[in-house]
Amino acid sequence: MDKAVIDHFWRQRSALGMGRWTGNSMLAFELDLLAPLVGPNCRILDLGSGAAELSRNLLLDSSRLLAVDRYPSFLESIPDDSRISKQCSDLGSFATTDKFDLILLFGVVTHLEIEEEVELYRKVRSWLNPGGIFVVKHQVSRAAELSVDDFSEALQCRYVARYPNVNSQANLLRAHFNTVKTVSYPEALNHWPTTMHLAFLCSGAR
Repeated sequence: MDKAVIDHFWRQRSALGMGRWTGNSMLAFELDLLAPLVGPNCRILDLGSGAAELSRNLLLDSSRLLAVDRYPSFLESIPDDSRISKQCSDLGSFATTDKFDLILLFGVVTHLEIEEEVELYRKVRSWLNPGGIFVVKHQVSRAAELSVDDFSEALQCRYVARYPNVNSQANLLRAHFNTVKTVSYPEALNHWPTTMHLAFLCSGAR
């Protein structure tokens, strides 16, 4: 993948305050999916958080959130909240000694090389509390892995991404976590015939 194109894409979007582009229906579905995973005193780590539209709306009074993103403009757009900490970092270099009950990786895998993805999962295992949940969500290919490098009419720019095969993605996660549950998104939220939105709920670090 052309990392320069990916970086330019996200720099532009962060400067314009444009993180999510999937709409309120998908956000509502994701909040309903994740809310049961957030209990009292839950510590949440949002990797590639953007403006944290999803994770900050999960917070209970006793919750704590660490939002991590490489683009400062995204982090600056997160409202000030005593429950939220922010760290500007590339995910490849991000490190912490803290432990978390819920770790989110939403919409990031499609812009990672497989080697970067594997290394990130290796680190996530050490950040997850016993009994914690790691949720990986992105678009996956309905068939063989799909690579895209083309002009997007929807986004009006060149777009580069990698959409892993469903089974390959699940097997990769099972190499790092004992339990991997898949959650399919409603077909109404899948706008492309070759891909679909899928969440992987992972627990029990190996």
